Amino acid sequence: MRMSARVFGLAVGGAVMLAGAGHAAGLDDRPQVDRDRYVLAPAGDIFLRLDRETGRVAECSKVNATWRCVAVPDAQLALEAEIERLGKQVTALRAENAELRRKAGLARPGESVPKTDALPRIDGDDEPTFTPEEEKELGRALDFTEKAMRRFFGMMKSLREEYDDLGN
Repeated sequence: MRMSARVFGLAVGGAVMLAGAGHAAGLDDRPQVDRDRYVLAPAGDIFLRLDRETGRVAECSKVNATWRCVAVPDAQLALEAEIERLGKQVTALRAENAELRRKAGLARPGESVPKTDALPRIDGDDEPTFTPEEEKELGRALDFTEKAMRRFFGMMKSLREEYDDLGN
């Protein structure tokens, strides 16, 4: 069964009219959006779309003759989420620390832990103190490390010189 060009044209025209009538009657299923809500800015071969209501940015590009917009990850939101997560972790660790101090007998519930020399220092303000024997041992270790590093860098220098001589 062969359809004539006239019948086909009438069918297509009728479908277009029905679609137009449906749009005019408000039967269009697309959501109504404020025309001033989005701002498009060209960025090379793509466009950046800014949503003025939410502040979100999307990257719009043409894919297979169709424009598609993909949300750009918001670094600020990710940072705020990470800060919140770390804040909760710090609170939990402080509570655990207080519980451990209480169990060790350094504090009673509701009391602050007294400062004693038995607690390790974490503020880094005080220099560590060494006995004379530890000072000598530390000096020997530093001397050994210095000699080893000088030998290593000396070998690197000689290897570089040999390599440079081969290239000339």
